[in-house]
Amino acid sequence: MRKVIMFYILRFNLLMNKWMLLSIIVIIIIIAFCPIVAAEEFKLVSNRQPVAVIIIGETASEQEWYAARELDYFVAKFTETNLKTIIAGQSFVEKFAIIIGTPESNSYVKDFQNRGLIKLKPQLGSEGYILKTVEMHSFVSLVAAGNSSKGVLYGSYAIVEACITVLTGLSPVDLDFTVKEIPQAPFNKGGEDLTLPFMDEESKPFYPIRATLGSESPDWLARHRINMSGAEGVWTGTGSDDGLGTAFKYVDEREFDDMQDEPRYLRQRRIRNLQNRFSELRRRGIDSYLFMYVTGEPTKAIIRNHPELLAEEVPYGGSRNMTSYRPFCWSKPAFRDLVRRLIKAIVRTYPALSGFHLRSWGYETRESESPECGDFSERGQELLWQLYFDIIDAARQVRPDFKFYISGYDRKWLKDPEYIHVQKLPPGTIISQKWGLDGEPVLDPDIPLERINTVGKEGRLFLILSHDVEEVMPFWMVESDLFVEGARKYAMNSDVRGLSGFTLQGQNGFSHLDKLVSAKINWSPDFDYEALMRNYLANRYGQPSAEHILQGLRINARVLSDYFTDYAGSLSFLGKYQRGSRGLATRFWNLIGSDAVADTLSIPNQEIAQYAEQRFSELLPKQQRADNEMSAAIETIQVTSLEAKYDFEDAQNLMRIWTTFFESRLRLVEAINIGYERIDEIEIQHKLDSAVEYSQKMIFLVNSFHSFVPIFNLSNAYVRSSLVKSLKSEIEFLSNFDVCDLIKSSAEQSYSNSDEEYEELDIIKFLNHPNPFADSTYFIYILTQDADDVTISIYTPSGRRIMRIDGASAFKGYNEEPWDGYTQDGKRLANGVYLYKIAVKLEGKKIEKVGKLGVLR
Repeated sequence: MRKVIMFYILRFNLLMNKWMLLSIIVIIIIIAFCPIVAAEEFKLVSNRQPVAVIIIGETASEQEWYAARELDYFVAKFTETNLKTIIAGQSFVEKFAIIIGTPESNSYVKDFQNRGLIKLKPQLGSEGYILKTVEMHSFVSLVAAGNSSKGVLYGSYAIVEACITVLTGLSPVDLDFTVKEIPQAPFNKGGEDLTLPFMDEESKPFYPIRATLGSESPDWLARHRINMSGAEGVWTGTGSDDGLGTAFKYVDEREFDDMQDEPRYLRQRRIRNLQNRFSELRRRGIDSYLFMYVTGEPTKAIIRNHPELLAEEVPYGGSRNMTSYRPFCWSKPAFRDLVRRLIKAIVRTYPALSGFHLRSWGYETRESESPECGDFSERGQELLWQLYFDIIDAARQVRPDFKFYISGYDRKWLKDPEYIHVQKLPPGTIISQKWGLDGEPVLDPDIPLERINTVGKEGRLFLILSHDVEEVMPFWMVESDLFVEGARKYAMNSDVRGLSGFTLQGQNGFSHLDKLVSAKINWSPDFDYEALMRNYLANRYGQPSAEHILQGLRINARVLSDYFTDYAGSLSFLGKYQRGSRGLATRFWNLIGSDAVADTLSIPNQEIAQYAEQRFSELLPKQQRADNEMSAAIETIQVTSLEAKYDFEDAQNLMRIWTTFFESRLRLVEAINIGYERIDEIEIQHKLDSAVEYSQKMIFLVNSFHSFVPIFNLSNAYVRSSLVKSLKSEIEFLSNFDVCDLIKSSAEQSYSNSDEEYEELDIIKFLNHPNPFADSTYFIYILTQDADDVTISIYTPSGRRIMRIDGASAFKGYNEEPWDGYTQDGKRLANGVYLYKIAVKLEGKKIEKVGKLGVLR
């Protein structure tokens, strides 16, 4: 019995030992292969020694290798310590590992995905990413994974942003932030350690296209998740050297030798540089588009050697020779064949080029004056579309996957009201229109939703071109508030279904903020852009000064946006005072100089003069506040670099120059109103003298600028000298101005101020100026009462009507109406004498006056 009992006890112990052994084995397996929850941080560098390794996949793509290099670059930049990069499967001793890749390229990522440790969803698309910290028994991993290499790269940059947040104490941040020791700036720590909190996040872009039309480095574009560079090659905005007609400089093939203006060695250098750049962009997942106006001016060699390709000469002061140009004849078979051969040669020359950016816009297109050779007529529009399809077909014969970006669609050129042509474009073609009418500083892009959605529905992509404000150039303004409000209007509207993104804004100086903000908003429209702007400035100047600088920039932007709605009633660029910059490409040069002050002093009646004085009186104190905010920033400023110092000094000068400009123009309109109210030559002269003093101050401020916005490839020296020249011309004009010209006669004052002088509707003065004219003219007339309707008709000497302007200015008093010299069917008026009739209607009564005008070119 005792033996039996001992037998069962022994058997029980053996059984228990087996279970214990099995339990131990299970525990070992769990420890070896399953994550352990722990409250530790992820360390990259400790005491300036690397404690982390970067692990890329066995079949890592070129972009994933680039992502690893970028991670190492930034860690070394922050800590002066490099991280080792190894391939999955290789042994390592570090306790922390950054694992980057896709399930297809990296076995670690695939294993984590299969075991449910990370979740890569199809909804992330090709550019989304996840970041997840996973702790194993032998090491802690930080996984940056995506469905494609591009997502992996963007996830790696999110790790860098997390590093910047840890080192600066700022959030949100940007990769352009500075990370280094700054005296008396505790928010910017720097240091010898770099440790991240555990991470678990995912992100994907809101818009599929995030494009720049500037010339940015491939690294900067990738680091800001930009996937399209849409203005490669030459783009001066003139049509003289940046169109299809001068695109021969992009190839080095013998058949085009007699069409080249450049020496071959310069052409070969350009080709090598572009080939290298396109390859660098492609390595970073960025599509490159070579820009061309269609068609632009032909080369001088073509004009000399191949006149058979051209139409008759067209007078135009903005041409290469500043007199006229010879346009291509779009219907000639020889020209069309040349275009096809050139396009094929360009595509062959640049295997890494993604596509063409084709643009037709205003005079840059260089049309002819004949429908058969391509003008504004319906026939000319159709020929232009045929030329576009020639380009598309030729390029895709060489590379079927070649892409296209078409801007200026259905504006002055490329008319397509029924969307007939857009339906013929290859799927994926990008169509864009400008924010507003011509990129003016307004809150609303004002592009019909029907157009956006129709283009998107047809399988094409609609892009809103939101370039920098031209009106302030060669200066800048920070327009992030305007951009974000307009962009969010579309992003948050569920009825918008075809929009694919916005182009970047911002260039130098503090307008770099616009570039950062527009990049972030394209990725995520609800991004806290105000915090980013504040942190960017705090990173460069310290927190207290950042608040003042940001306030000054935002106030200035609101003031200028307000001013450009009507130029404060002081200028008549579109033939009417109180009209704004919508549809105009004015720049700061247009606001200064003898012509500008003469225009202001020619305000035709007291009502407009009083309006202008009121507007400047409202704008000035607001701009002074912006100026004061910049001055307040000086008291606590902590400048981190020479570049930051120059940017701040330019911002100071910018606030002051606008304050001074408004002061000057306020004095001018005050002088006008004094002339209406009383005869006081001394007071008028005092106002003009004061305006001169402000103009002199503007010269000093212009000379104090370190840099200007690059425009038309003009140098800083040229921009500075041209601005000073314009300001000196207005000083000379005002110094020689006869104050008596501002003292209105009793009859003029009576007409301006009395509503009873003319009881009957009448046209008491009418003319067109200039007369004769070459390009355009203004119809000028004075009405005794506000009218219901005014039309202006132009006739040939035989009486055939060739143009009718409906809805012309119909205000009591002085009126101006511009005309571009084109007939109703889009033809440019030939030299000769014509008749015009002004017809005015009021409550059934009609008054007509007839005059003569001449065209002379």
